[in-house]
Amino acid sequence: MTAPIRSQERAYSLSIKRGWNRYVNEPDRVPPALLSTRELAALSSRARLEYEEHRSVWHANIGPIKTPQLQSVHQDLWNVLTTNRQDGDKVRPSVVIDAFPGLGKSTIATSFGRDFQHAQIDRYGALTEDGQERIPVVRIQLTDRTSRRDFNSTLCRFFNLPRYDRGNANQLGNRAADTILSCETKLIIVDDVHFLDMRRQDDRAVANHFKSLASTFPVTFLHVGVGLEARGLLAEGLGDDDEDLAQNGRRLTPLTVEAFDVKTERGRRVWRDLLLAVEKNLVLANAHQGMIADELSDELFARSTGHFASLMALIARGCDLAIKDGNERLTIDVLNRVKNDAAAEKARLDMVSAFESGRLSSRPGRQPRRRRQSLRTSA
Repeated sequence: MTAPIRSQERAYSLSIKRGWNRYVNEPDRVPPALLSTRELAALSSRARLEYEEHRSVWHANIGPIKTPQLQSVHQDLWNVLTTNRQDGDKVRPSVVIDAFPGLGKSTIATSFGRDFQHAQIDRYGALTEDGQERIPVVRIQLTDRTSRRDFNSTLCRFFNLPRYDRGNANQLGNRAADTILSCETKLIIVDDVHFLDMRRQDDRAVANHFKSLASTFPVTFLHVGVGLEARGLLAEGLGDDDEDLAQNGRRLTPLTVEAFDVKTERGRRVWRDLLLAVEKNLVLANAHQGMIADELSDELFARSTGHFASLMALIARGCDLAIKDGNERLTIDVLNRVKNDAAAEKARLDMVSAFESGRLSSRPGRQPRRRRQSLRTSA
């Protein structure tokens, strides 16, 4: 029996300080060596297991890639955080990243939080002037039916405070607030804010609690979610006639993340740059330059519909199939065997039709043309 190998996965929760710090401080992954098919065949059974473990986890964690979308949002966030240095008697405006699912908004937010924490500790040190651990960034995630007490308890849990689930909302909130001040926290990332329903009284109380913390403590809130404006977060659940009374409309700066688009030459070039960046990270024995950026560009756009999460899932699953069947390269046939998320598959047929009819192309500088091989799955 082969001895167990060490898992390459990094299992941590970003919603607790220990996990967040591990995400922030662990070094970037190192890709496995690119082996030829002959070198692969020469590996012992254990060495092959270790190699495939490394490859599988590497392909599942490519990135974050510095797309124009990520760079644009990061630039705006740095602008807000750099200027959000008001004294304690003034309110620090908050930020909302509001975008459709699968566009990488959570990755954009957490990667910014990592960069911001590094910058804070590099500038001010790991300890505050009072000798407390400096915790520049808190990252928490809402769940369905989150109450004000639940939110405060989640904050306490992040800081690993004893009895984080004991006490009422005010008691837990005071403990969290004291820790925020003593640890000089500057940024609180709140993901999945779309769980808040402004039609529910408890959820409105949580939204008002955000305002209270932002008004009382030197903290910038970064909210991340889907359809937040449509769900009434900016208007605080008030009707159209009372919308001007909503403080959030003046205190929240909305940002968004756009899907990739190949209807313009600029969009096609951005898409190709993304595929080139992904291609450089693939560890397949028979991969070659242009394998996905040239040969599979239309296919990948049709299968992902320009959504980053759908694209990366398709790439990782395709690599897994290419490794297991021994071909060690991505092809149309391999992609056709991959099952992707429901939303991407639903939009796939219309997109494929546009590419095959010549109405659309994802390749810059080229006129749309019909491919010799159908993009449609043979299944």
